[in-house]
Amino acid sequence: MSASGGALDGEGLTPPPAGAILPRIRHAAALLQATWRQHGLAAAVGYGFSTVLRKGALLLHQVGARTQERTLRQALRAERRAAPGGVPRIAVAITGGIGDMLVVGRLLRDLEAHLGGAIFDVFCPRPALAAWALGGLPSLRQVHYDILFDGLRQEYDVALRANQMLVLYREDLCWQTVRDHPALAEVVAALIRNRPLIDPFVAQHPWHDNFLAQKAVFGGRSRRDFLHHLAGLEYRGDRMAVPQEPTALPRFGLCPGSYVTVHNGFDTEFIIAGRRATKCYPHFGEVVAELKAARPDLAVIQLGTATSTPIPSCDQVLIGRTSMQEVAAILAGSLLHLDNESGLVHLAASLGTRSVVVFGPTPVDYFGYPQNLNIAPPICGGCWWMTRTWMDGCAKGYGTALCLQQQAPRAVAGQALAALAPIAEAVS
Repeated sequence: MSASGGALDGEGLTPPPAGAILPRIRHAAALLQATWRQHGLAAAVGYGFSTVLRKGALLLHQVGARTQERTLRQALRAERRAAPGGVPRIAVAITGGIGDMLVVGRLLRDLEAHLGGAIFDVFCPRPALAAWALGGLPSLRQVHYDILFDGLRQEYDVALRANQMLVLYREDLCWQTVRDHPALAEVVAALIRNRPLIDPFVAQHPWHDNFLAQKAVFGGRSRRDFLHHLAGLEYRGDRMAVPQEPTALPRFGLCPGSYVTVHNGFDTEFIIAGRRATKCYPHFGEVVAELKAARPDLAVIQLGTATSTPIPSCDQVLIGRTSMQEVAAILAGSLLHLDNESGLVHLAASLGTRSVVVFGPTPVDYFGYPQNLNIAPPICGGCWWMTRTWMDGCAKGYGTALCLQQQAPRAVAGQALAALAPIAEAVS
C-alpha cells in the first residue's frame, strides 16, 4: 500500500442503515474490494472468510427477527392506547462493541435521571451482549436486533441513534409527550440545537469519525461525555452498575487485590483480514515478564476472546474461558488492568479499576480516561479511520504499525509498576 493511495481508499462508501440487509451485503462487498486494492488477494480472501464466519450467523438471526416486527408493533400501539401520557418511551439504536455500549449506557443512565423516569428499548446487532452491558439500568425494558429499529421507531415517543454521535429522529417525535415532559423538551431542544455540529459526519459515519473526534477534543470533550454534551446532559461519572458473576473469583482461585489483568485483543465483530489488528500492542509478553520479575507477589491474569493472542508468561490465560459477567467480576477485583485501547478499558472504568492503556491508531486525547495511565505512541498514531482498512495495516504503508511496534515494553512495564506502587504502600 502506498502512503498516498491509502487515504483515498473507499471514497463514496456509504455505511448502510441499521435495518437494511442488502445494503449491508453491498457495503461488505465494497470493503472487500478496498482490502484487495490496499493489501492484495490474500488479505481480501482472509477478509471474506472472516466476514462469512462471523457475520453469517448474525445475518440469519436478523432475517429471522423480522418476523417479530408486526407483533412488536401491535404491542407498542396497544401500550400507547392503554397508558397515554406515561413516562417517555425511548427507542435507542446502538452500533459498536462493548465500549460503545457502556458509553451509551452512561448516557441512558443520566438521561433517565434527568427525565425522572423513562422506558428504554435498545436495538443493536448483538442483543445478548447489550442486555448484559446495560443490565444495570433499571429503565431498560427490552433489547432487539437492530434490523427492527427502522420499522418500529415511529411507535416510540423518541427515537435515537447512538454511536460516536447522538442522532434524534425528529420525524418520529411524539410532540405531545415532549410538551408534557419539560425535561424531555430540554433534551430534544439540545439535540436539535447541536445537530449542525455533527451534521457533516452523520452520513459519513464512521469514515469521518476521526475529524469528529478532533472537533470534540477541541471543544473540551472526549468519548466519555461527548454524547452528553450533544443532549445537554450532566455527565455523572464513569462508574456504572454492570452485572457480575459472584462465583467468578472462586472459580479461578482469585482473591480481590491479589492480581492484575491484561488483554491484547479487539472487538470480535470488527472484521480484519489478518490475525492481529493494528491497535493491538504486540509486546505484552515482555511487559508481563518485567512485571512478574518486579512483583512476584502478584498474579497476572489474561482476559480475552478469539481476537486475543495468548501470553504464556501469565499465571492464567482465560482466553475464551469466561462469560462477560465473569470478566466484569475479575476486572472489578483487579489491582490494575493492562490493555491496548479496547472495550475492556471502558468496562474497567465502569467498575472503578484503573488501567494502563497503550495507544496506537486510536486518538489518546479522545479515548483516554483521565484516571488511567494513557501511553501515547512514540511515533505516528491517531490514524483511526484515516483509511477504510486502518485496522488491517499501517495507514502510512509501513509493514507493521510503528506506533505500537516501537513502544518499548520496559517503559510500559515501568508505568504499570509506578501505578502499582501507591497501592502497595496503602496496603502495607
